[in-house]
Amino acid sequence: MPRKQPSAPTASPAAPPADLFTHNQALAEVSRTLYGDNARLEVVDPRSLTLLKENARYFKKETFRQLVENVKHDRRLSSMPLCYADPATGHKVVLSGNHRVKAAIEGAVPLILVLTITEDLSRSQQIAIQLSHNALVGQDDAGILSHLWAQIEDINARLYAGLSSENMKEIEDVKLVTFSTPSVATKSLSFAFTEYERDQLDQVMEELSRIHANETYVFPAEQFQDFFQLIQNVKGKKNIKNGSMAMVKILEIVTAHLEASDEIPAPGAARETGEEG
Repeated sequence: MPRKQPSAPTASPAAPPADLFTHNQALAEVSRTLYGDNARLEVVDPRSLTLLKENARYFKKETFRQLVENVKHDRRLSSMPLCYADPATGHKVVLSGNHRVKAAIEGAVPLILVLTITEDLSRSQQIAIQLSHNALVGQDDAGILSHLWAQIEDINARLYAGLSSENMKEIEDVKLVTFSTPSVATKSLSFAFTEYERDQLDQVMEELSRIHANETYVFPAEQFQDFFQLIQNVKGKKNIKNGSMAMVKILEIVTAHLEASDEIPAPGAARETGEEG
C-alpha cells in the first residue's frame, strides 16, 4: 500500500479555477517581461503542488512549527517557492520551498504565489537547482546577529524570528568588547640651534610647505634608522661632530636642491613684490 503523504492533502482548492485563471492572466504580461518564455509567475493552491519525495534540506520539528505559526499569523508566504512544470506528468513539482508550501497547507493559506520554470529541464538539472537553493546560503555574522537580537523587545517578535538553538548559542557565545587604538611607537630626537640656524630652519620648512603634493606619506618607525644613518653619513663626510650642526648641513643641502630644481626660490632670496625700491 503506498505511503500516505500528510503534507499534501487532497482537498479541493479553496478558490474556483476561474479565479485562478483571472489572477494568472493578470500576471502573464509581467512574467513575459521578466522571464520571457522560460518561466512564469502563478497563483496556485498550495495543495495542488507536488512536493519532493527526496529533500536534502530538513527542518527541526520546533523550527517547522514556528514557520507554520508565522504563516498562520501573516496569512501568506514571505518568499516564492520555485516550481517546475513537468511536461511528462503535467504536475508542478516544488524544486525549492517545500517546507514553505507545507507550512502554507498546514496554515490553511488558500493561495500562494510561485515561480514556475516552463523550459525543459533534465532530471540532473532539476536536482542541481534543488541542491543549489539548499547549499548557496549565507552565514550569519554572530556580532551583528547578537546586536539585532538585542533590539527585539517584544517576545512574540522574538518567536517570529525563529532562531534555532544553534543560532542562540552563537548569540550567547558573542562577547562584545571595546578596544582602543594601540599607541604608535615613536622615537624623539632633540636638536639645539642658534637663533640664526632656527630662522633658517623656519624658512626651509615654510618653503617646503609651498610645494603642493598630491600624496601624503606616513613613514613607519622602522625608517627612523634610515634617518639616523643619514645624519651619521653627513657628520662623517663633512667632519661634523655635533648632531645639530649635521642637521644644519642637511638644511643647506635641501636648500641647494630646491634652488637648483627651480621648484621654489631659495630661502632668504629676494621676492618680487611688484614695487620698485
